[in-house]
Parts: sequence; C-alpha cells; structure tokens
Amino acid sequence: MATVKFTTRGNSNPATLYIRFIASRTIDFKRSTPLIINPTYFNNETGKVRNITSYKDKDKLQTQLNNLSHFVISQYNESHAKGTFINSDWLQTQINNFFNLVEITDLNYLENYALHYIEKLKLKTNDRTGELGTSKATITKYNTVKTKIADFQKHSKKKYRLTDVNMKFRNEFLKYMLEVDKLARNTAGRYLRFLKTICLDAQKSNYKVSPELVQIKGFSVYVDKIYLNFLELEKIENKHFDNARLKSAKDWLLIGCYIGQRVGDLLQLTSNNISFNGNLEFIDLIQQKTKKRVSILIHPKVKEILNKRNGKFPMQYSNNLGSAKTIFNVLIKEVCEDAGLTEIIQGSKVDPKTSRKKQGNYYKHELITSHICRRSFATNFYGDIPTSLLINVTGHSTEKEFLNYIGKTPLDYAEQMAKHWNIQHQKQEKQSVLKAVK
Repeated sequence: MATVKFTTRGNSNPATLYIRFIASRTIDFKRSTPLIINPTYFNNETGKVRNITSYKDKDKLQTQLNNLSHFVISQYNESHAKGTFINSDWLQTQINNFFNLVEITDLNYLENYALHYIEKLKLKTNDRTGELGTSKATITKYNTVKTKIADFQKHSKKKYRLTDVNMKFRNEFLKYMLEVDKLARNTAGRYLRFLKTICLDAQKSNYKVSPELVQIKGFSVYVDKIYLNFLELEKIENKHFDNARLKSAKDWLLIGCYIGQRVGDLLQLTSNNISFNGNLEFIDLIQQKTKKRVSILIHPKVKEILNKRNGKFPMQYSNNLGSAKTIFNVLIKEVCEDAGLTEIIQGSKVDPKTSRKKQGNYYKHELITSHICRRSFATNFYGDIPTSLLINVTGHSTEKEFLNYIGKTPLDYAEQMAKHWNIQHQKQEKQSVLKAVK
C-alpha cells in the first residue's frame, strides 16, 4: 500500500519540507517541496505539524500537506493502472503539478503550449491580407481559452499535458465550464473548438497528442436569432427624440441595420468613408476583425439620415471605442423601448449578479445589443440580394457560416427553392404564351 510521509532536515530556520513516497521496496523516493517551516513546529516522527498555539498557520499548512498526500497517492493509483514508470522524476512531476510549478518552457504541457500558440498568432501572416499578425479579437479569444484551461487546472488540481486532452478530459472540461464556470452552452462548445485548434497546431509541430484528439469536436446549440425586421425598423425611424444622444443612437442603429457592419466598424465611420463612383455613393472601410476592404452601396434610408445631418454621420460617444460601444448598447435599448418593441420573446441576457447570460422570456428591447445591426441586415436582405454579395458585405468566411449566423434551417432552403422554381415556372409559361401568340 502506497504511503506518504513528510520530514524536515537539519535545524536551520526556516527548513524545507520533504515528501517521501513509498509504494514498494523498489518505489521509495524523496523530493523537496516548496513548503518551509520552523523545524521546532514540525514533528518528524509523526510527519505532521505540531499543535503549537503560537504557530498561527499550523492548520493551513497541515491541510496543504494532507491534500498533497492525497493527490500523490491518487496520481500513483492512476499512473500504476496505466503502467506508467514510477521513479523520482515522476514524484517531482506530481509536486510540480500540485503547486503549479511547471516550467513555462515545457511545451508538452497544455497551458504552456496555449501561450506559445498565442505568441505564434502574433507573428502569423494573414492569409487574406498578407499582413503580419492576427486580429486583437482572435488574440483575446485564445487568451480567454488559456485562462479557462488554467482555471480548470486549479479546480482539478492537476497540470495537463497535451497527451491528456482525450475524451475524458473533454467531458470533465466541458462539465467544469457548464456547471462551475456557468458558461452558456454555445460558449463552451466554441471553447472546445479553440482547444482542439491549439492541440492540432501542437501536433503539426511534432508534439505528441492524444490519439483521441480527433474525436473532440466543438458544438453549437440552436438559439433564436433576434433581429429587427423592416416593420420594427420603421417604428424606430418614426419615433422622435429630443435628447441628442438618443437621436444619435437611433440613427446609428438604423444605419447599422442597412450596412451590416460590426459595431467597432460602424461607430468609427465619418464623412471620409464616403466615396463616389459616377452616380453611385458608397461607404468604404477596412473591417477591423478581418482586415478586409469593403464598399457598401449607400441605402436610401442611410442617405436620408446623412442628408438631414449635412452629409455627416451621428455623433461619436467617446474617443475610446470600448466606451463608445458600451454607451451605444445602453442607449439603443432605450430607443427600442420608446419605439414600442415591447413584445415578450425568448432569449438570453447577462445577469448582473453572475455576469453570465441567463435564458428566459424578456421584452424584446431588453435583448437588443449592437450585434443586432449586422444580423438584421443579413436576415432582412437574405433572398432578395444574392448571398455572395451579402457575404462580401458582412465579412463571413463561407456561405455555411453566413446561413448559420442568420439561423436558416433546411425548411427555409426548401421554401426558397420553391419560390425560385415558381418564378422560373412563371417565366416559362409567359414564354409559351408569347410563342403561341406569334
């Protein structure tokens, strides 16, 4: 039976605490821990902290030792069952794992490789633009995943290697994200996809990964795609505001729903972004996320707003884009409420107590965020404008990604095909009539 005992050496103060692990005559190893103690406070005979009143941290230290002991024995049982070779280096690895002492240079560890992958992203050549580095948004996503991995390791009290990322890890990590971290299911599914991307990159770099990695997949669950239809946009358009900030929020919201750009690109537009090609008027910009240059034909509704503002876009709320987004998100909820968007619908919004999204039934105006601009544009004009042109404006990578974004189902495709065939049939009948007349 495996046992663990702690000891100190010498009488110097402070003294290092050592762990001795014994499982058999051949498995008897001793290694130092990062813990220290006044040797007069420790009993080498019992291997425990003495119950001395003057030592205030005695209970805390003893709990650490107990936890370390349980951890090492648990890891031994697991390693022994797998046939892992147990030596003094194995014991050192368990100490490192327990105290999070893994060297940052060891890229066989998942968290370390995640950091390495993020650093590589900063030096990656963008396939679309040829520029160096990836977007801030992408870097932020993978930094968040790295943080989730670190938090999960603290929760499970274990440092994971790349080879540990198997289906068991997937299930435990997913359970942690959903039940402990209280993440939305789509967010958790997206993080699994990012996790796999990191491990696949490690595999390409000749690091050993689990053979079960191929089985790990991200996922998404269907959620109602909230957008503003043309009737609702008309209600907003017809609502008058005296307050300058609400008036600007209303106009920014309408412009956004007719040009289909992300809020970070929308709120930075100025008259310098307007160009002409003959009688046609365009909004030209370079999308922050994709670094893609797009030209958007100005819709008559947008032109009306610009005309009443002497060719200028609405006021900018802040020189700091993050602050501007926050202000805009607050104001458009008020705009939509005043415009009468009070229908109760199913959706999710952030619970201020938990800072997590909570599913439920809410007034529609409560669920309005800046993201609704891009989705409303894509949804409203789908079927009327060729999808390839819409994708060029919204910046989606593929048609599949675009259709998933607006929540189209196989039934929607069938209805669109029926509509197309009906139009074709009417054309053929018209041509037949014309031939008969001739």
